[in-house]
Amino acid sequence: MAYRDEMRVCEQCGKQFVFTVEEQRRQEQMGLEIAAPTLCKRCRESSSLQPGLHAGSIKWYSEEKAFGFLVQEDGSEVFFHRSGVSGDPDCVLQENTSVWYEVKQTDRGLQAYNVHERE
Repeated sequence: MAYRDEMRVCEQCGKQFVFTVEEQRRQEQMGLEIAAPTLCKRCRESSSLQPGLHAGSIKWYSEEKAFGFLVQEDGSEVFFHRSGVSGDPDCVLQENTSVWYEVKQTDRGLQAYNVHERE
């Protein structure tokens, strides 16, 4: 499939943002239908703070550093630390593993916790 950056307008704040080629590829790699987000990054982060479980997949994890990033369904990334993994680390911490997680706002941005494998 041919990807290209697309200019979009946020439905919440009205600001323009770019739906990037990278975001489109991530959605495809996750097996999702490629769909442009309706919210800009800032508004998506605000809406990501909704309580409860969120679906995503592990992008990468560094055993040496004990942290990694997961990709949310909207294509944005969230940091997580090994201490936030509640499932079997041998299963959960593999690249492209489908996971459930919760998020919290920290002084460094969003962080995932209660990360466990989707069944």
